[in-house]
Amino acid sequence: MSLKSSFATVLRALRNKRNISQRDFGDTSRTFLSKLEGARSSITLDKLEQVSQRLELSPLTLVTLTLSEQTGKPAADLIDGLRREIESLEQDGAVLVSRTQPALVPPLLDTPHRS
Repeated sequence: MSLKSSFATVLRALRNKRNISQRDFGDTSRTFLSKLEGARSSITLDKLEQVSQRLELSPLTLVTLTLSEQTGKPAADLIDGLRREIESLEQDGAVLVSRTQPALVPPLLDTPHRS
């Protein structure tokens, strides 16, 4: 299954589960949503943010559920892998995380920083 197809499946399922029509998306056109749900278009980061806000979810949740659908791996396993990758990048100094501002996704970055 392609990434577009997986995203389409997740988006359609979440929208239906939450009883949200394509018209309810406001800033995002019905035509574009129809193309996304038909796997005929790819989503941009800006549109991912808009769609996520309307679904009252984090964009990371949509991405994680999409990858789970595509790979067949449980979302929790994907999140654990993400946490390990971020911790490794932090240890290597490749990712700077501001400790003065709250993390955008506390469950992913709430482990103590290792020096």
